[in-house]
Amino acid sequence: MKRFAKATTMIAAATAVTFSLTAGAVLAQDKVDHSAHAGQSMPSAPWAMAYSAANAVMHAGMAITYSENPDLDFARAMLAHHQGAVAMAQIQLQHGTDPEMRALAQVIIDAQAAEIAQMQAFIAKLGG
Repeated sequence: MKRFAKATTMIAAATAVTFSLTAGAVLAQDKVDHSAHAGQSMPSAPWAMAYSAANAVMHAGMAITYSENPDLDFARAMLAHHQGAVAMAQIQLQHGTDPEMRALAQVIIDAQAAEIAQMQAFIAKLGG
């Protein structure tokens, strides 16, 4: 019983430290000057514009409103992440010429399809 209490106390302390470090990092990030990014030009190459757009869609999709269910939240955020990977792989197939990278892009599309379907089914099952 004492071992359980000690382990529980240690886990609680580690969790508190993790939360405090995370909160500090988030607050520190808010103070960072991002003005240097304002002058950056948008990419003009078709594939670069496509990658940029796919990345923006993926990050918007990953910015979920959290529920009370960590499993649902994982599936919802990872769904957008996997869909982003597929979108980038499709861009590679459309514009890329390197056989190794084109083959990898196809493997990514094939592998992610099953995981996307599994996450979509899980989300639908929970009504989320």
